[in-house]
Amino acid sequence: MNLMIVEDEIGIRARMAGTIPWEENGIDVVALAENGSEALQMMERTRPDIIVLDIRMPEMDGLTLAKRIHESNEMVKMIILSGYEHFEYARSAMESGVLKYLIKPASNEEILQAVLEAAAILKSELEKRHNYEMLVSKWRNHLPRLQETFYNNCISGAFADWEYESRSKELLIPFEAERRLSVVVLEPDPLIDGGRFRAEDTPLLQFSLRSIAFDVISGMDSELFQDAKGSTVIIFHSRQEEVPGEFQLRVSFTTTKVLSTLKECLKVTASAGISSIATGLQHLPMLYAQAQNALRKRVVYGHDLAIPYADELGEDGSANLTIASDERALETGIELGDIQIAEAALDRLLEKVFGHASAVEEVQEKLLYLMHGLLRVVREQQWNLRQMVGEDAVYFYSVLNLHSREQIQQTLHRIVRKITTHSQKRPQPSGHKLIQRLLVLVDEEIGQDISLNLIADRLYVNKSYLSRLFKHEVGESFSQYVLKRKMTLAKQFIQEGGQVGQAARQVGYINSGFFSKVFQKYWGVLPSEIKQS
Repeated sequence: MNLMIVEDEIGIRARMAGTIPWEENGIDVVALAENGSEALQMMERTRPDIIVLDIRMPEMDGLTLAKRIHESNEMVKMIILSGYEHFEYARSAMESGVLKYLIKPASNEEILQAVLEAAAILKSELEKRHNYEMLVSKWRNHLPRLQETFYNNCISGAFADWEYESRSKELLIPFEAERRLSVVVLEPDPLIDGGRFRAEDTPLLQFSLRSIAFDVISGMDSELFQDAKGSTVIIFHSRQEEVPGEFQLRVSFTTTKVLSTLKECLKVTASAGISSIATGLQHLPMLYAQAQNALRKRVVYGHDLAIPYADELGEDGSANLTIASDERALETGIELGDIQIAEAALDRLLEKVFGHASAVEEVQEKLLYLMHGLLRVVREQQWNLRQMVGEDAVYFYSVLNLHSREQIQQTLHRIVRKITTHSQKRPQPSGHKLIQRLLVLVDEEIGQDISLNLIADRLYVNKSYLSRLFKHEVGESFSQYVLKRKMTLAKQFIQEGGQVGQAARQVGYINSGFFSKVFQKYWGVLPSEIKQS
């Protein structure tokens, strides 16, 4: 079950999020908000099942927030934390759909028990909505076959570009060519012997997943259908004024919500592959292939997971599914900091640029593609382009500034050497680019309260996938790694003569006493004993 905590006092909010054993009790804290307005903005993206909220908050009080949430989604269970014992407040809360009214200061045990009670009630309601008989009934009355055939033809590339719009109009399907698209493919995970379902139940499980997905995405800009293999496919559309990052997060959280609902209702798991983003219906076959490729990664990362496609799209919404070996070699050379490999690959690519071009425009087009690939490498590593390549940054914005073959060769070699030299200075503890970016963020923000939830949002992936990927790549959980980094840096600082209080603040601990307890538990000695020795 997904939990959101809405509390304006940072100390109480941090205590509830960090000291209550949520994960041990099957609860996932997906969002922390400091007021009602922020909570409403996060609602659709994070899709909470249960909300614990304070009654007194700036901008929007708890009762107003509860009423707004109840009007939009009656399934969400809410628990009020209040310093008021007056009957009128409790009555107003219950009228706004609040399940429980706790008086401050409520203990961790009281809060946990209230959330678990809400989870049990919601679970019972979900089971009633998605029971076996209802799913069978929906299965017998599935969507019209014409629309199903149209969607399958879209993802298989059966149409010419001009046909998408005309055929969708014929079937009254509201496709808008200018919207960004993302495709998700969902499948039940392989069944385990001795479980509730058997192999012959697979078609029913496939339809159950489809039915639950239909309920979750109801009201969104999306289309849902079943492909030729029986997998559930969702085509998500971006909304007006929705930036790519927010769109990616909405797709990710919605997909995770579908998987968790299936698990709660039928006690079986499913996984999903999520494509990148592209603009234009002609990209649907590519996005579908990306989603399928991502779903196959459950062999690596395990079941019950929403897995994003590894090769992210650029901002223009274009992507290559087949990357040439020389382009891969160039990227590898840069990432390894090996100038020899990078320059050799660049020479081979330049040979192709000049060797098969018959016009100036063709050379410029191939150069633009090559520069875009270099820019993508820089952005994936979150480097500053201008700081790295200096005055050469102008060539990324316009290849028309390169006027001769010799100038192109010299300039690109100079740029690649600069980028590769910069790469040599950066730590590369993991092979996966996403984890490399995460580890850099941890080191940059070691003095703050580092949350996997917030980092997952910033990297535009869901928390479950990031957590599983981190453990697979690094060999330990994210929390274990962060604790190890904090304690190692703190010990090093103290050994070099630093004060205990300063060490605590440098690694993100406000309370020195609490820091000393954590330090002693980790190293077996107090910080003061390290300093004395």
